[in-house]
Amino acid sequence: MSTFIYSQESEELKASFDEMGYNTWLSSYNKFQLSEKLYWAAEMHYRRAGEASNTPFVDRMSKIYNRHGLNYVFSNRFNVTVGGVLRLDFTPDPGNNDLEPIILEPRIWHQYIFAIPFSRFMVYHRFRIEHRWTRGFEVGNTDWQFRNRWRYNFYMKIPLNNKQLKPGTIYLSPSIETIAQTGKSVVGSFIEDIRFYTNVGYIASPRVSTSAGVMYTTGQNLSDPTFYRRRWVFRVSAYISLDFRKEEEKIPSIKLSD
Repeated sequence: MSTFIYSQESEELKASFDEMGYNTWLSSYNKFQLSEKLYWAAEMHYRRAGEASNTPFVDRMSKIYNRHGLNYVFSNRFNVTVGGVLRLDFTPDPGNNDLEPIILEPRIWHQYIFAIPFSRFMVYHRFRIEHRWTRGFEVGNTDWQFRNRWRYNFYMKIPLNNKQLKPGTIYLSPSIETIAQTGKSVVGSFIEDIRFYTNVGYIASPRVSTSAGVMYTTGQNLSDPTFYRRRWVFRVSAYISLDFRKEEEKIPSIKLSD
């Protein structure tokens, strides 16, 4: 654990860092077209965690996300999604009988994505707001806490082997996301997370693409704003888009020569 100290006159501020965590996140982002502008967004996240002192990246179960929402596409530059989340949190101390092995965290979420196309790449601004209900792992704990999360993500998609983002393209996607939190239980620990992430993706077809990359993240502990956690996260994601409309209403397939 490392520590830095700031001192001014008689005041002293100390901040400490948790042991570095090493996580693996596997994700599936799915969109199903219901009408010309309406989609059903369905995401599944499988996460494992570890520390250097144990088995990094895959030591124990961490979380499973099940996120759904209705996505309305106003244009190719702006869309909105509203829905719900059911997150399963697994105990950080397996085998401890004083802790429940799994607890649930329900959320309501809504997000707003602004896309800015350039001649050789895309820029995105994603604003996501989450309303969450959480409680501790202690057996018998029924003290639910309500908090809001305020997320802003800036990211890009830059084609590497083509001039445009089209099937057969390998792309680079750097991003930075800040996550703030508010609520009665938040006293000084407003910065929940800051995430620096870069991944490399491949567009296999108009309906399927994949990506993999590494993310560094740090943020304040809820009960102690001077205590920061740190993680390296290996991420692998799949993106699938399907059309659930009647056959005669479907948009013709994209041609590679277009």
